[in-house]
Amino acid sequence: MKERDSSYDPFAWLYANYWGEEYHCQAIPILDRALLKRLPAPAAILDLCCGDGRIAAALSERGYEVTGVDASGAMLHYARQRAPGVRFYLRDARHLNLRSSYGAVISTFDSLNHVLGPSDLRKVFRNVYRVLNDGGYFLFDLNRERGYTGIWVEMPGLVKSDVVAVFQSTYDARRGLARCNLTQFRKKGRRWVRSGYELTQKYHPHERVIDALERAGFSSIASLDAAKDLGMSGRIGVHRTFYLARK
Repeated sequence: MKERDSSYDPFAWLYANYWGEEYHCQAIPILDRALLKRLPAPAAILDLCCGDGRIAAALSERGYEVTGVDASGAMLHYARQRAPGVRFYLRDARHLNLRSSYGAVISTFDSLNHVLGPSDLRKVFRNVYRVLNDGGYFLFDLNRERGYTGIWVEMPGLVKSDVVAVFQSTYDARRGLARCNLTQFRKKGRRWVRSGYELTQKYHPHERVIDALERAGFSSIASLDAAKDLGMSGRIGVHRTFYLARK
């Protein structure tokens, strides 16, 4: 059983230090509006594809019993530093084998766009359904296609005192695949070290997402526009949909 996906390990340092602040500074208020008002602490929450643990840490500080799962060991290295009181497991969402059950599962910041096929997305949904308590909630967000034809391909570079990163992004509409080739120059001591890697996401059409959730057994499925329904501001909220489903 595959538990680790090291393809995102090279991205972990950049992500943990310089990526996603526009999203994460709004994440907890968004979760409040969409989910947490239905789920008071100390409910158990699984943060699926938790990345560097920013949301897991914030939820833990609010009294929730949080478990984090990610397939990148390097991401979990930073997550454990951010949230030492949270249990983290190295697991692939497609092969989730946790024995605990949860009042809610969340997967944020278009994490499930990194699941690159409809059959794998169905596997993830079935796994989530299995670990939820009866009546439990599943909240996740996905980029819509306009996010790839617009924002993704216009992704700016990054220049900081210790890193310079250049992004070359494309979107294949026929296959629904978005790719970002990232060239990074990171300062280590007096040297600048070059590395390169690729980020890949998949556009999942709304109808396919709903069908996969229903096949997994979910009911009471709602789709919420990040900007219009949940108040997410800036470019990060444009062309993003949150889904809330219940077991």
